[in-house]
This record gives sequence, structure tokens and C-alpha cells, in this order.
Amino acid sequence: MGRLEGKSALVTGGASGIGKAIAQLFLQNGARTVITDINEGNLRIAENELRAFGDVSGVLGDVRKMDDAARMVQFAVDRNGGLDSLVCNAGITSVMPIELLTESEWDAVLDTNVKGMFMMVKQAVPHMKTKGGTIITLGSEMGIVAVPESPAYNASKGAVIMFTKSIALDLIKYNIRVNSLCPGITRTPLLQAEVDNSVDPAATAAAQAIWAPILRVADPLEIAQGALFLASDESSFAVGSCLVLDGGFTIK
Repeated sequence: MGRLEGKSALVTGGASGIGKAIAQLFLQNGARTVITDINEGNLRIAENELRAFGDVSGVLGDVRKMDDAARMVQFAVDRNGGLDSLVCNAGITSVMPIELLTESEWDAVLDTNVKGMFMMVKQAVPHMKTKGGTIITLGSEMGIVAVPESPAYNASKGAVIMFTKSIALDLIKYNIRVNSLCPGITRTPLLQAEVDNSVDPAATAAAQAIWAPILRVADPLEIAQGALFLASDESSFAVGSCLVLDGGFTIK
């Protein structure tokens, strides 16, 4: 029997990268899973691919819009008869020094990474109060330690971690456990695009490989294992925790 047998889950940003890997592991462990994404083409491709692993459905929407958040949550509840686990994975990155960072880019990063998370949690909690559940936020190693030329992203992920701790305190009385998964450098399509679009792809890939002391980049499924743990009963005493899977980056 799977570790999430009989459970229902909703994974935002589930069409690629870490979100897709989380959905795959949830499905393989018995969870009826709904994935969301803002890109319909990518969503339908991922939905079709994930059907090989279990009962999955996709719903198009923008986590930054309250009406969309409500609709996506309701879709998951209606389709699967409730909601046991919400994974707030949707997010964007930003590498831009403060003197070049525009207001629109700052807003886009904070709106997606923080406000979008607030929207989804706000809509999901009423459906989870009766029997409890788990909420997993996607933080980052960069919410724990800062890296150069990333003020918007650093700020957004730092906010995610404190948001997680705050709502964890408020929601545990309903047996809703909230925790944050904080990945390090991971071979997502965005990271691969940095290699492919760089002047020297080999040098870029080599620099990525030495980012963390483990001297390699994580596979998305390695990070997804952390989400599976936090969604399962095995993490029953984890409340407001940050599970850091970063290959040693934050201990340097």
C-alpha cells in the first residue's frame, strides 16, 4: 500500500520540474492528485504523462488571482471528494541586482511566490478544517541564506518560510500540519535553460555542479521525496519545520 493511499492532493505548478516530480511520487503512493499550471499546453502534456502513475487531473489557473485559487481548490475538492494535502509549489525566479531590478519584476516575484501561496492556502483551509491535512510550501535554500544579485527571490523565499511558521501555529489546532520544503539547486527546466541559453553551456553546467558541497545538481525526484515525507503520516510530529534538501549549501 502506498504512503498516501486514499488521500487527495493538489499541487500547484505541477506541470514541470519539482512540482511534476511531487505529483508523480504522490500518484505512485496512492494519492488522487490534481495539478495546476498557468500554461495550458504544458499542463495537458504533464497531465497525460502523469496518467501512467495514477489518478491525475489538471486544472488551468493563476495562483495570483483569488478567483482562480478558489476555482482550482474547488475543482480538486469536487473531483476527489475532499482535500488532504496542498503543495504550494508554483513560483518564479529572479536574478537581478537591486539597481537594475524593476518594480514590475519585484511585484511579479513577490506576487507569485508569496501572494499566490496565501491565495491557495486561504481557499484550501476551510475544506481541511474538519478532518485535518497537510500543507507544504516550497521555500528555498535562498530563503535561509542570501546569494548575490537576487534580492526579490531571496526576499520572497524568506517570506515563505515565515508565512509557513505563522500559519503552522494557527492551523495545528485543526490538525492541519504546515511545513516548508526548501530545495537547493535542482535540474528543473528553468535551470537547464540557463545552461542552454548561456554563452558557454559547458562552463555554466560545471558552475552549477559545484554550487553545493555535494558537487552535483539534484534530480527533481530527490526533492519530491521530501514532499512525500511531509505529506505522509511519517512526519506526524513536524509542524512549522523547514526540510532543507540542498546538498550542503546552507552549511558552508
